[in-house]
Amino acid sequence: MNKRVIWIAGGVVLGVAALAIFVLIITGNGDETQLIASGRIEGRLTTLSAKSPAEIDEIFVDEGMFVERAQPLARLEDPTQRARVAAAREQLAALRKKQEGLTIELQALERQTDLQIAQAKVALSEATSRVTRAEADYAQAKRDFERYQKLAQSNVISQQRMEEVRLRETMSFEGLKEAEAVHNRAQKTLQLAQLQIDFIAAKRAELESLTREIGRAEAALTEQKSYVDAFSIESPLSGTVLARMIEIGERVNAGTPLFTLVDLDKLYVKVYIPEPDIGKITLGQPARIQVDSHPDRFFSAKVSKIAQQAEFTPKNVETREERVKLVFAVELSLTENPGGILKPGMPADGIIDLASADAQNSPD
Repeated sequence: MNKRVIWIAGGVVLGVAALAIFVLIITGNGDETQLIASGRIEGRLTTLSAKSPAEIDEIFVDEGMFVERAQPLARLEDPTQRARVAAAREQLAALRKKQEGLTIELQALERQTDLQIAQAKVALSEATSRVTRAEADYAQAKRDFERYQKLAQSNVISQQRMEEVRLRETMSFEGLKEAEAVHNRAQKTLQLAQLQIDFIAAKRAELESLTREIGRAEAALTEQKSYVDAFSIESPLSGTVLARMIEIGERVNAGTPLFTLVDLDKLYVKVYIPEPDIGKITLGQPARIQVDSHPDRFFSAKVSKIAQQAEFTPKNVETREERVKLVFAVELSLTENPGGILKPGMPADGIIDLASADAQNSPD
């Protein structure tokens, strides 16, 4: 046997051996009841940022520290923003004072107008009655004058009596004219009083506009106060500070990241399962996680997410041959993390229990 044959035979043996090792890795060292895949521990990261420009006044925590929900992390300060709040508060106070004065003025005007209209109506009613009486009196005096005038022509009555009747007719006519003048003035007085209703309507519209302006001023004050309230940076969750990106005295802008937090009780491992094996995995399937720092310890987990679409293996996989394979991303959520010993970024192996999936899928 020449050397070339020996090399070929050796290559075949090595290829078979490599294939066997790959199968063992995928099937869990020959155990077809489990599937092993590698990945890194990840977490749902929460990044806190500044809501408005400010200066870092105090910092209460550092990287790696555990924090409780609502625990203060840092305090910012900005005199300019506090001045904006003071200005907005003063503007709102001025508008409310103006609203108070306009309300009192409107209420007084409404009462005054109601009284004036009522009085004008009474006066008009009296003037109308007076005109009616004056008209009746004048009509009677006119009839008497006409009757006495005929009698005077026949010398039945004296000239003196005739003059008295003529005077009465003249005076009743003047009384009617005066009553009509009073009636006209009463009508105009009522009309003027009623014109106040339009003025009141204009005042009410002014008050409504002012009320809307106050609403906008209240919203502006609330907004400006929210920036000051945001100077106190508090943790929105119970977790660990992964990163602190600020120092005391530093000036930050709106949106500048301050802290990155992670909840160590909600970690997961993202692994990539080859297309032929994805049918063996179901949601809720039990799994175990193993990390290099604790090689003899397993941490409970379960399948919490299965990608619905295949993708090529991510570029961080070492060999190009592996990268061109179609895989499905699967998340294994850890159900325990005693003492917070597992942290994002740690390499990990996920061991998925296939036997439980077979039991769930098998007929009764």
